[in-house]
Amino acid sequence: MRKILVTTIAALSTAILFAITPANAAVYKFTFQANDAELTATGELTVNAANEVTDVSGTVSGLANQTINGVAANPSFPGSSYSPDGSFIYDNLYSPAGNAFDYSGLLFTTAQNPGGYWNLWSTGPGAYSLYESAGSYNYPIEESGTLSMAAAPEPSTWAMLALGFASLGLFGRRRTARLAPAVG
Repeated sequence: MRKILVTTIAALSTAILFAITPANAAVYKFTFQANDAELTATGELTVNAANEVTDVSGTVSGLANQTINGVAANPSFPGSSYSPDGSFIYDNLYSPAGNAFDYSGLLFTTAQNPGGYWNLWSTGPGAYSLYESAGSYNYPIEESGTLSMAAAPEPSTWAMLALGFASLGLFGRRRTARLAPAVG
């Protein structure tokens, strides 16, 4: 029985190792770093099945210390829209391949600037800009830099990993040897 169990576990482990697929997470971690290192924006964004960013949270630090509190909804998705103050064109479209955002980019708000917006957009391969508006066409912060993105594992992924290790520990533990009854 033990030999069958070990063989089954080995076969399943081998199958899982060769069936690895890239993550298709709906939550991504991001970091924008300005070229002059004066501004950093970090956080997480949520993307739906249509690749629309539906939520963003995090912080902006450096030239401004602000808390990101949400994405500005795009009524024309997947097309572009003007920000409510007219300062930006945005579409909130995330691209899992290539540049994460296009020229229209992502529009979000912060708690410390309730009347203004932040726009993060691509200016070319691997290059991004992050601007803040404080009223119509008033840009107190204009930074260029780089953006790094990484898929964030969902809680269910961590639960499956823990369950797998617990199962391996349970089935792989050694049992105490039982002595055979003496005959005769």
